[in-house]
Amino acid sequence: MIHGLREMLIFLFLAVFSKATGAKAYSRGVVIQEGAAYCLSWRLAVEANNVRAWRTVPSQCLRYVETYMLGGQYERDLDLIVGQILSYVNGIAPSSDGMDAWILDVDDTCISNVLYYRGKRYGCDPYDPAAFRAWALKGGCPAIPAVLALFSYLVQSGFKVFLVTGRDQETLGQVTLDNLHYEGFVGYKRLILRTAEFKGQSAVAYKSEIRRQIEEEGYRIWGNEQEGKMNDADVSKQIQQMARFIRQEAEEKANEISVSAEEEFNIEKLQILEAEKKRIRQEFVRKTKQVDIRRKIEYSMQLNASRIKALQAQDDIVNSMKESACKQLLRVSNNKKEYRKLLKDLIVQSLIRLKEPAVLLRCREVDRKIVESVLDDACRLYAAKAQVHAPDVTIDTTVYLPPPPKSPDSHEPFCSGGVVMASKDGKIVFENTLDARLDVAFRKKLPEIRKQLLGKVGA
Repeated sequence: MIHGLREMLIFLFLAVFSKATGAKAYSRGVVIQEGAAYCLSWRLAVEANNVRAWRTVPSQCLRYVETYMLGGQYERDLDLIVGQILSYVNGIAPSSDGMDAWILDVDDTCISNVLYYRGKRYGCDPYDPAAFRAWALKGGCPAIPAVLALFSYLVQSGFKVFLVTGRDQETLGQVTLDNLHYEGFVGYKRLILRTAEFKGQSAVAYKSEIRRQIEEEGYRIWGNEQEGKMNDADVSKQIQQMARFIRQEAEEKANEISVSAEEEFNIEKLQILEAEKKRIRQEFVRKTKQVDIRRKIEYSMQLNASRIKALQAQDDIVNSMKESACKQLLRVSNNKKEYRKLLKDLIVQSLIRLKEPAVLLRCREVDRKIVESVLDDACRLYAAKAQVHAPDVTIDTTVYLPPPPKSPDSHEPFCSGGVVMASKDGKIVFENTLDARLDVAFRKKLPEIRKQLLGKVGA
């Protein structure tokens, strides 16, 4: 086993999980306040195990500890240390016998008591066993995310994880088990709590005995996050091992950077060379195609101009046909007998389309007398066809449809004949003039007209 690296990581782990130490990082040149400087020195002394049997955090360090715990530095330290532990774990190849083990403490390692210690001024108040037991019985300790991630990774990697706590098994056993499961700690090998035989023993003695028992069962302990005691020789040995580990990591990283830089240089050089070759080839192709592109553009412009002329000529032919039809349509009203019958039919058709009991009728002023003469017959004919009462039709004598053109070259609005009928409220309008009917017929027959007049070109 790699005892050196394991113990080094344990040392770092214990430093972070101290319940009453910590500080914000500061940059060079920033003057630290006197109280913060004292707390920083006190923290260093505690972590170096130079402050013996301390019971509470100095009261002047309350804000210092609170800032560390709630200001984000605590979480950042956890993430950094867990990241180092994961790097260590990735270098271990668990055996197939299933006897590779890892020990994790419970309180303030797997689950957090920060909310409890906030009420106890982060360790400035003396430890209160009854108050802590009441807090633990609530079963509401939240998981520490970084450690939960480490725990899950250890289980997935094949380690047998033992959770060890100084909590009393009889009073806190079930609530601790439920709390851990609720927060996501599922899949561990065993949860070990303090039984009657260990009552009165110190945490160091109790947890050392638990570790010995686990090793006697045949497990190989690769990681052990729990309280322990180190002598000066152990501290010196750990520092030396830490230095060797850091030096080895630095050498490996330097070699990796050197190899990577050489590879990147060669890749960059090749990329530049290929890019220049590609640019020259592209420039050559661009210039050779330039003349051909200009020629195609000119040809396309000439072709489009010819097509536009042809389309314009086609439209002129079709429009001239429509104009001719309009002129012939003006002659329809000259035959009074036929026009009178046509108006009657148009009125009947409009009434059928509207289906309104009261209708407003508009016509040309020159057609008014003809409309009046056929209106009653048209209403009776509509009533017979629709099997309804004859509608009330009112001729609009204030607004007439445009008159016929005064001359062939006139550009004023005109109407060739017919009627426009609407409901009394004006919401429904049916335009049944000869010009409107011609427009409808023209749009409907336009494809056929183009085919007849222009053949395949028009199509």
